[in-house]
Amino acid sequence: MLDNWQSLVGNLAVVALFISAWDHAQFLFAGRPKLWGQIGFGLTMGCGAVASMLLAIQIAPGYFFDLRTSLIAVTSFFGGGVAALIAVLLAAGFRMGLGGGGEALGVGSIIAAAAIGLGLSRLTRRRIPVLASVAILAAAMALLATIAMVLLQADAGAAVVAQIAAPVIALSFLATAIAGLFVVRQRVFKRERDLLRAGFEESPDFQYVKSHDGRFVAVNMQVAKYHGFAAPSQMVGKSDLDLALPARARQMMERERQILESGKPMIGLEEVLGDADGTQRWFSTSKVAIHNSDGEVIGLAGVTRDITARKLLEEELVLSRNQLSYVLAEITDGIAMFDQSGVLLYCNNRYRNMFPLTANVRRPGVNIRTILRAIAEAGEQKGIPESGLDEWIEKVVKTEALGSEAEVNLIDGRWLQLRTRPTSNGFVLVVVSDMTKTKQAEAALRALTEQLTLLATTDGLTGLANRRALDEALETEIARSRRDGTPLALLMIDVDLFKLYNDIYGHPAGDEALKTVSQCLRQALKRPGDLAARYGGEEFVAILPGCTEDEALFIAEGFRDELKERAIPYARGIGGTLTVSVGLAIFDQADGAVSASDLVGRADAALYDAKDAGRDCVVGWRAQNETRPATGRRAGE
Repeated sequence: MLDNWQSLVGNLAVVALFISAWDHAQFLFAGRPKLWGQIGFGLTMGCGAVASMLLAIQIAPGYFFDLRTSLIAVTSFFGGGVAALIAVLLAAGFRMGLGGGGEALGVGSIIAAAAIGLGLSRLTRRRIPVLASVAILAAAMALLATIAMVLLQADAGAAVVAQIAAPVIALSFLATAIAGLFVVRQRVFKRERDLLRAGFEESPDFQYVKSHDGRFVAVNMQVAKYHGFAAPSQMVGKSDLDLALPARARQMMERERQILESGKPMIGLEEVLGDADGTQRWFSTSKVAIHNSDGEVIGLAGVTRDITARKLLEEELVLSRNQLSYVLAEITDGIAMFDQSGVLLYCNNRYRNMFPLTANVRRPGVNIRTILRAIAEAGEQKGIPESGLDEWIEKVVKTEALGSEAEVNLIDGRWLQLRTRPTSNGFVLVVVSDMTKTKQAEAALRALTEQLTLLATTDGLTGLANRRALDEALETEIARSRRDGTPLALLMIDVDLFKLYNDIYGHPAGDEALKTVSQCLRQALKRPGDLAARYGGEEFVAILPGCTEDEALFIAEGFRDELKERAIPYARGIGGTLTVSVGLAIFDQADGAVSASDLVGRADAALYDAKDAGRDCVVGWRAQNETRPATGRRAGE
């Protein structure tokens, strides 16, 4: 019984030996096609199975027990079909060479172990954790050994089989589990090494490891390319003296010596270097000493990063920031930025200077509500309500948050335009422009426009409305009279024998006489809605809204009386003074279809009647006077 255990333990040692051998031999297949690794794994494990059979327990002539199935199963499970086939051929071939009555059972167990390994690999791959898969595989090999024990009882005897069953089944499970765990561990290490190697070799940064004497032990492809080498291996064993100018090399080696002696790393050293074509490039270098398990310094690891793009961006950013600062400082507008809660984040000096009474309050960190309250307390802005200050403040804050344009009049007479715009991040940008000159220009333009309008509608000699203004006013008043049902009176006035007056006294005297007539007419029209206009030459018109015929006659007579009191000398005039004749026409509800020109025609016809009646009188229009003989005298004749 002890001998059986010793033989099986020796088998277990063989399993461990060949698994370890494979672990150390894997570097031979690094960088080669995957198939080569599968072939190597199958050969190693097949040889291990053969070695296990060499230490097998012979329980009867031709019947052997060992741990070959554990290696075959592990090979199939982890190595795949190619590795399984090679291992099976080696193990099965050796077993057939041994011969004996158990040959068929031995070869069958080898094939069964391979089939179980391949089957479990496909069933459990990526479905359950790999350690659980290894446990299932080990249990399957223990079950396969148990089945073999049952089949062997008929030939070897139950007593003999019973002596070895327990150790065979236990060690089959243990050998499979140990071998599987070892392969799993080895694959985890390999994956980690591959990741580290790939991270080192494929990093966009310059990564390298140096020995204690400053020679390169490992570099990635970036370092090799930068120094003109086709492969990283070509740089191994070289130092900075082989790659850089002597002065530059000695400088780097001195820095590395300080790192190795002090143990203090060098972090983020920035340097600007020139390429072969003269291009300036910026680099950031970090280096750290490497220690072994005993804490001794054995070398140095370094990472150098090309930061040219970042430095150029920083320079551009600084330049842009300086330009922006200059623009904000020199711009004629005030600029301010408030955050979502109304706190002032930034303002230029121009913004503060525009508000001298509250400049000390307008600083970063102050809420807009505090600024508005300070404006009200200082009386800096006109139009702030005396009561309801809080409501006014909240209204302004809400309006600015939504975006607005407003004009404010300061107490010193200046006008400012405030334009607020919400930004995408919820901030509010405020632009303040001094529009005092614009307001002054608008006022001047408005005054000029009013003056031009006045000139366009005023007679230059008399100061009364001109013909254009008369026509517009008459159309308006007729429309109003028609709409409201109120009467409208029109006076047509002509200075009697004025052409002869000009011939006798001259045109300057005539102009002065017309001015006096216009003054008298203006004084006679005392109501706000009345309008006096110069119709042309020595003719005048008065529009009297809401006037009945009697009221209009009273106004006309008052005008004539005023002119008589002025007593403008006229030797050929009636009573020796200048006189006027007046024609009166009325528009009322009965004249709904009468137009402005019709009303003027009626007043003109009445004026002709006044002339015919001997001048210096007022005559009202009557319907029978609408038709006049073609030879009738016209005003001024």
